[in-house]
Amino acid sequence: MSKITIEPANERLGAFVHVAAENVIDAGVPPQIMDALNRYGVLIFPEVGMTDEQFVDLTGALGEKHSLANTADGSETSNKGIYRIELDSKAKDKNQLDYIRGNDIWHMDGTSYNIPGKSTLLKCERPASKGGDTEFANLFAAYEALPDARKAEIEDLRVIHCLEAIGVQLYDEPEEDDFARWNAMFPPTEHPLVWHQKDGRTSLLIGGTAHGIVGKSYEEGRKIIDGLIEWSTQPEFTYRHHWAKGDMVMFNNPGLLHRSHPYDEASGRIMHRTTLKGTEEIERAKELA
Repeated sequence: MSKITIEPANERLGAFVHVAAENVIDAGVPPQIMDALNRYGVLIFPEVGMTDEQFVDLTGALGEKHSLANTADGSETSNKGIYRIELDSKAKDKNQLDYIRGNDIWHMDGTSYNIPGKSTLLKCERPASKGGDTEFANLFAAYEALPDARKAEIEDLRVIHCLEAIGVQLYDEPEEDDFARWNAMFPPTEHPLVWHQKDGRTSLLIGGTAHGIVGKSYEEGRKIIDGLIEWSTQPEFTYRHHWAKGDMVMFNNPGLLHRSHPYDEASGRIMHRTTLKGTEEIERAKELA
């Protein structure tokens, strides 16, 4: 009997992976998971109930694990190489709070790098009592469905990404210190808007960190970016996951936008996260002066 079975969730995005937690790193299982990730974009392991150790071992078996870097907090969980996601408005580290609050905005992870992470893995320790779903949008499918004329219009455009683009959506009146720390963490970086990848598929470098289009006014750039986000997040391109305790979900980051649906502290939501290092280079990223 096979140790793993994979069942498509819908026509364009997502698949359910059925495997016991103790079998996730058995011989032959990690390659099947990676093949399914590239094919289906989002993999859902329903109530698999992995321990932190199994979670870290699976991450390592799938590829090279990304260091915590900006999110390490010295906790026992962090020392295992896991980022613990819990909304805490009293947190002393404003950067940590901004990371979590910013997750409610459609985004792609790692747009500050020329090689974004390959996959984010999320394990549900405690689901929110209300809200807190995670939604994904298939950028490969969204680009493919664009009219040819629209593809031609955006082919050579370049987009500026920065943390400020997220931050100004979180604060009614950001202060100079806020802009300084955002730019210290993720300064304005230039990328192509259209991302042609090695496997022949094409993605879009859009989402909450996209701040403007090179050579366009701010208003013109926002119209292009917002229009592409609206197009890419139509129901036909999306999958929304309602969390249960023990679920694990991983997604093919270079081909997706994702967001969490709003929830508050009282909901009790706690997630554990690891990230696989990327292998798909955008180009030599240009950090702007």
